Amino acid sequence: MLRFHQSESASDAKAYYTKSDYYLDGGQETIGEWGGRAASRLGLTGQIDRTSFERLCDNLHPTSGEPLTARTRSDRTVGNDITFDCPKSVSLLYELTGDDRLRVAFRSSVQETMRELEADAQTRVRKGGVDGDRTTGNLVWAEFIHTTSRPVDATSAPDPQLHAHCFTFNATWDPEEKQWKAVQFRDLRRDAPYWEAAFQQRLAVRLEHLGFEVTRKGRYFELDGVPSDVIGKFSRRTKLIEAEARARGIVDPEEKGQLGAKTRQKKAKELSLEQLRTEWVSRLTKPEFDALADVKERAEEREGRGGRPERVTVREALTHAADHCFERRSSVAARELIAEALRYGVGAFGVEDAWKHLESDGRFTAEVDGRLLVASRDVWAEEQRMVAMASRGRASVPAINPEYVIRDHKLNVGQRTAVHELLGSRDRVTMVIGDAGVGKTTALKEAVRGANAAGVKVQALAPSAEASRGTLRGEGFKDAETVARFLVDRKLQEQTRGQVVMVDEAGLLGTKDTAKLLAIARDLDTRVWLVGDDKQHKSVARGETFALLQEKAGLKPARITEVMRQRGEYRKAVELVRDNPRAGFDKFCDLGWVQEVPTEDRYQRLAADYVVAARQAKSGSKEVTALIIAPTHAEGDRVTAEVRNRLRSDGRLGEEREFERLVPLHLTEAQRRDQTNYRSGDVLQFEQNAPGHGRGQRREVRDGEDLPLAQADRFQVYRPEVLRVAIGDRLRLTHNGTTRDGHRVNNGEILTVRGFTAPGDIIDQRGWVVSREFGHLSHGYVTTSVSAQSRTVDRVLVAMGTQSLPAVSREQLYVSLSRGRDWAKIYTDDRDALRQVVGRTDDRVSATEVAARRQSRLDRWRRQRRHVMFLQRRVANEPARRQPAVDRPREQVAEQALNREQTHER
Repeated sequence: MLRFHQSESASDAKAYYTKSDYYLDGGQETIGEWGGRAASRLGLTGQIDRTSFERLCDNLHPTSGEPLTARTRSDRTVGNDITFDCPKSVSLLYELTGDDRLRVAFRSSVQETMRELEADAQTRVRKGGVDGDRTTGNLVWAEFIHTTSRPVDATSAPDPQLHAHCFTFNATWDPEEKQWKAVQFRDLRRDAPYWEAAFQQRLAVRLEHLGFEVTRKGRYFELDGVPSDVIGKFSRRTKLIEAEARARGIVDPEEKGQLGAKTRQKKAKELSLEQLRTEWVSRLTKPEFDALADVKERAEEREGRGGRPERVTVREALTHAADHCFERRSSVAARELIAEALRYGVGAFGVEDAWKHLESDGRFTAEVDGRLLVASRDVWAEEQRMVAMASRGRASVPAINPEYVIRDHKLNVGQRTAVHELLGSRDRVTMVIGDAGVGKTTALKEAVRGANAAGVKVQALAPSAEASRGTLRGEGFKDAETVARFLVDRKLQEQTRGQVVMVDEAGLLGTKDTAKLLAIARDLDTRVWLVGDDKQHKSVARGETFALLQEKAGLKPARITEVMRQRGEYRKAVELVRDNPRAGFDKFCDLGWVQEVPTEDRYQRLAADYVVAARQAKSGSKEVTALIIAPTHAEGDRVTAEVRNRLRSDGRLGEEREFERLVPLHLTEAQRRDQTNYRSGDVLQFEQNAPGHGRGQRREVRDGEDLPLAQADRFQVYRPEVLRVAIGDRLRLTHNGTTRDGHRVNNGEILTVRGFTAPGDIIDQRGWVVSREFGHLSHGYVTTSVSAQSRTVDRVLVAMGTQSLPAVSREQLYVSLSRGRDWAKIYTDDRDALRQVVGRTDDRVSATEVAARRQSRLDRWRRQRRHVMFLQRRVANEPARRQPAVDRPREQVAEQALNREQTHER
């Protein structure tokens, strides 16, 4: 494991020099070593001395004591503690067998990873009109090796845990400006998953060379032969942190790492290393201790034999990584792809081997905005097919009803323009893009009336069941269906021959499904209306559909921009969020709608406000007009707990029972084919018929059983949890299904619990009976912004705590705040930190864009080669046409080789 922990206090940073809260040799100081090119420039080598360390913490030169960087603010970042953790089995073997080869392998892996990380070090450049970052490639860090974890309480001894703290100071030498400056840690922290995977791979490869065998355990690995029960005995600190994380609703690995620092215990007594080992051995049975000894003996026997044959080749690991990454994105950062390959092939090949094979098997790379991206040729071809079909469909069909006279006189100019575009366009694919709350649905209703007047039927579709069978049907599109259903239902497809297919919320549609939809439309001579908002959330599946259709296919969408959902200052605030997230956030602050409240009080305040807002629902409304939105499910769970506590204290919740809830793991198909991603008790549910399994059938995962991994494209994976349900609770269905009494229910549908049957089934407000075995249920008080995108309510309450900041973006903020008619309020525990991230965007890059950047690079290279050849001819002072015949074939050969290389690259 690898974690970044930012230190903004010089006094806290100085504590890294000592080991005052660890049990070892009477609490003696830990002597570390300097590392980094910047350390050498400062004259710091070998063992760390306290004076130099503390001066650097104070932003002073370690020798002269003069200020190091130009500025020393009181709230400056002192540095980042980059912590490397060994797998628990390695730590145990090192401490209990005294095998120092393990410590050497660990330190070598840490140092090699830090040197790779250092090469990416950057500083900000703000001189001469420049506003960017410059790579310096040098850092200074202090490495401290620790061998124990924090104690779980004030009376017990710690567990073995070999780990390194590389405290990296906020100083780097800028060779261009020739001065010491602050480090830009942002991108280094962003790539933490890669640094972690690279470190683990280096350590695993070294252990394999020492004769040990490693086994992959999800994202990490352990040594073969070390019993899992033994690992559990010495993982008390990890269990404590996991329990605390569950209690706080924290699921993000980085947040858990921060939680570990916040829940540390100080020592209550001092123990020598020998005393610690005696205590550790006392926890083991003789067979357990013998098992550890056997692992070491077998490794010593195998050492020097060249290691095991490759279990996973580089090619197989990269193929797995590509299948996983490209299922949901058209391009990914090269380091993200490499990290996934390293985790999959842990211990089987080197980090450099993965980089050497990156551009193989149909993958290509290009630098976009200073970051190396990877794309797949298959995904690129998919995008090209979609673009080509849309482009060829331009001016290829007659207009539906160009003379239609609009009947709804309330439509504004933008809505009228959209209606005329849909009815008058001669393109097979027509797009309407409208901001949130501009009345797209109202315009669509008028367009459908115009199409029907011309004898043309419109089949309404949406990407989700909630948006199609819920929102669209509720708006009068009674036959609305999901896109997924349309793509497989031949009968439904045939009904649209020569007609119109309208896709609402089309921005949530990926390129794969869009390409299939356009192919069906082409074959059936059907028109396609794509309606959505390019400023809201994009598809979960890969693809930049709207951007590609506009930029590459040449489609010109009609745009609706006048907001109708909100009024007055609320509307101005939403429009500001749409165009300038930080300015919009400030506007909401000015309105008093951003409430900064400490974490525990914040949940209680939000819950109380929600209950009041829900009570004030408008008469005649079919649903509660208050909606809570949270960026993450973890924060949503904490809000839900407080809401239910409030409702219970108000007497609005009755008898409570326990049900099994199936939580989707959202694994990609590549992950579902990987046995290590399952644990006993997980549930497979088949979404399609497969050999030996019918649609809807479930299968529980049991240890030692073979799973139908070859059928991974036919099932999804869930993890059971306990869900407490009370009479009066609001529940959300998380899967399509059928009630016990035969009614169809849809994913995203909200129901209210009216009671329970004698066998324990749920009775909802309509009297429908939901089986207790249904499983796909959650409380329905809080939703994510993605699920809320098609909804409109009166009042919106948004939970945005610091733990959810990694999930906050301008799209998430815009969707959340634009759902309401009356008002929307944000509840946060750190207003300034939230303001810093609201401008972050879900910037995706299509495979087409990566290919274009790559081709541009190839073209430049080819021009440079030609220019070199031209200069060579000039130097020879002889025109090309008069070159001896013997020289011409040589030039032709060079040109032909260049052409072959370009063709291969394409």
